[in-house]
Amino acid sequence: MKHTLLSASVAAALTLGAGSALAQTTTVKLGLVNVEPNSSASAVSGPFTPANALSLKVQSQSTLFFSVAREIDSNWEAELALGVPPTHDVKLVILPGAAVPGSVAALDGSVAAKVRQVAPTLFANYRFGDSTSQLRPFIGAGLNYTVFDKTESTGVNDAVNGGPTTIKLTSSMGLALQLGLSAKLGGPWSLTGSWSTARVRTTMTTNTLGIERTAGITFHPSVMTVALGYSF
Repeated sequence: MKHTLLSASVAAALTLGAGSALAQTTTVKLGLVNVEPNSSASAVSGPFTPANALSLKVQSQSTLFFSVAREIDSNWEAELALGVPPTHDVKLVILPGAAVPGSVAALDGSVAAKVRQVAPTLFANYRFGDSTSQLRPFIGAGLNYTVFDKTESTGVNDAVNGGPTTIKLTSSMGLALQLGLSAKLGGPWSLTGSWSTARVRTTMTTNTLGIERTAGITFHPSVMTVALGYSF
């Protein structure tokens, strides 16, 4: 499903660009991005798990950013934002008043899991000004698809759960928004800075020797990007 959606996104971007006689410019951007998940999670629930005792917090991560933008007309463009998928640390949170053994309470803030996310996002951007403007602010709206394709339970998580543990997270699709500013550097080169966010929700399921536990996680990501662009 991940690859089907990604292929559809690429096709949609190219179709939008090809559908207008004015769509003559393609811009490739390469840079750095920092993803602050701003996650909130429900209490972990399941057999042999104290109620309202354990939760999770997903940590920020930086990675390489890559996007391809195709001009539709002098103000509109379609942009497919990608990048090297970041792997996030997930820390264990002991909730206030939790009735857990001291050995478990001492693990509060420890890394319980590592999770990689792949999150292609297709934007329709409106660029203010015109093609001769040195600075062009823009705003974009679109669709994000997030899949968590690699997960790893650490020794901390295995100990808390009572044995070797596997982790699965459901995929998420939701609206995305971005704000940014592009500056011409001369010739085909430009520099872009942007902030973006998206609606991302997932359900985490762990399996320890056949015992399943779940938690819902909601993300309100703050994604900061700086990228160098080349237009042709």
